[in-house]
Amino acid sequence: MAGGAVSVVLGVLAAFLWHSPLIEATGVSKLVGFAVFRGTEAALLWGGAWLCVRGWNGGPGPAEG
Repeated sequence: MAGGAVSVVLGVLAAFLWHSPLIEATGVSKLVGFAVFRGTEAALLWGGAWLCVRGWNGGPGPAEG
């Protein structure tokens, strides 16, 4: 759950605070910056939420076999 929480926090920071400065600092075009950085932000947010839910539900299930 802790890894998921860190991922969500990084995703929120990247999406709301660091998006424009990252595009300006890297010098990429706005279209490429939008696609790449927004994709990364979405992956951080969705992945972090998935990890939090999985941790909350008790982690991975027992191995079958």
